[in-house]
Amino acid sequence: MFEDSVPRLKIGALKPLSVVDNSAYEFYRIAPPGVMLVMIPVGLGKFSKDDVERVFAPLDGYVDQLMERGVDLIMQSGVPLPLLIGVEAHDRLIERIAKRSGKPATSSVLGVVAAAKRLGLRRIVVANKWSEPMNRTLGEFFARGGTAIAGVAAEVMGPDKFQKISTADHMDLAYELGRAAFAQHPDADGLYIGGGSWLSEPVCQALEREFGRPSISNQSAMIWDTLSRLGAWKPIPGQGRLLSVA
Repeated sequence: MFEDSVPRLKIGALKPLSVVDNSAYEFYRIAPPGVMLVMIPVGLGKFSKDDVERVFAPLDGYVDQLMERGVDLIMQSGVPLPLLIGVEAHDRLIERIAKRSGKPATSSVLGVVAAAKRLGLRRIVVANKWSEPMNRTLGEFFARGGTAIAGVAAEVMGPDKFQKISTADHMDLAYELGRAAFAQHPDADGLYIGGGSWLSEPVCQALEREFGRPSISNQSAMIWDTLSRLGAWKPIPGQGRLLSVA
């Protein structure tokens, strides 16, 4: 009698920060009905390789907890974490999740790279809060999908700072950085606004209208990537280019 209320898909997510707010809010504003996000915050405190290794030390336990909740897929959420440990360590992490769970496994960065490839982006500009070495590693991930980073607009800061910024101010910052990236690189095919701690999808849609080029957020990439991997993807009308096209 409650079939219409029971989730038909559950996406397990290892969220990077201790507090989850904007990303969950944005997911449920966009995702189709019947899709549930099952989250475990891993508690990243700073952008460092050591801290990433610390938060993933109990990885098997996280995976087991998600499997107890009947998830259909597990994703490592948060692009900065792979950027801090490198491509090879990231790949080993995703392989470990898949082997332990017996379910499809992906990550935010894999979703973003796949989204850029799907949109046919060969030269992309990025806007984020990450350091030059982190953006250099991001370029390595994009290169595997055939996309080159044409330029970066960044205001470097760590979790201890950006978690204290109000949602509205965070969106303004995302817009300013995204606009600067597009304006400084008019030859770029599209934009990626990195980071899930701000509400970036409305900003991406505003920039798409303003510049006439695709803009990818972590949220749009995550929804498209996970649903595609589960064979459940359908265009979502009224959203940005990635989510609304067939």
